[in-house]
Amino acid sequence: MPRIILSFFLVALAVAGLSRPSLGADPPSPPSISVDAEGKVVATPDLARLTLELETQAATAAAAGQENAKQTDAMLKALKPVLGPEDKLRTLGYRLMPIHSYKDKSSPPEIKGYRAVNQLEVKVMEVPRLGTVIDTAMKNGATRVNGPYWSHSRLEELQRQAAVNALERARRLAEALAQAAGLKIKGVDKISTGIRIIAPRGAGENYLMAKAASPPSPTPIEVGEEEIKAHLQAVFLVSP
Repeated sequence: MPRIILSFFLVALAVAGLSRPSLGADPPSPPSISVDAEGKVVATPDLARLTLELETQAATAAAAGQENAKQTDAMLKALKPVLGPEDKLRTLGYRLMPIHSYKDKSSPPEIKGYRAVNQLEVKVMEVPRLGTVIDTAMKNGATRVNGPYWSHSRLEELQRQAAVNALERARRLAEALAQAAGLKIKGVDKISTGIRIIAPRGAGENYLMAKAASPPSPTPIEVGEEEIKAHLQAVFLVSP
């Protein structure tokens, strides 16, 4: 429920000539109504981001790294033809680490091999192509796929719409309160806002895991809708 604060400031003067404001005193605040309101717009994301990981293991660090480089190169060559001209592909990180073996608690761990992990990010500018990108990555060595992480090409515009919606609701509420109190809205003294995006449930979680095996059918992708919400606090000046 909206939080409503109604404030009226009355100033009474003493007999003329016998009372005057003390030096340095702040002037009285004008009558005002403070309201909280929320506005929102609902939109379907039209951009998506995936993170891909390709992991290899070998007895030595050099062998793990070389095999990882070979497989990553093959996956990139397969991915690039299915990407659109505006899609983006970049390396996020690379890890090469020992694999430890523990015989018992009293003995120090032994290195039994090495693991290399190459992590890539793909930004897909057309959502219908997302399933093809996932399938291509899986068929060509990806061992882990995270996402999709959704976004909007018109995000700034949607945020503005949500904020304007919130201000309109705040003004209607302030006008109703002012009318009930026998007052009129003169103008706006101050406004503060906050924006947040409510993603579909489960978005951004681990999407799937593959072991270099081809999926039996194309990966289906359902986008869903997101809510872009704006919370607003406004102070309206009022007069009789």
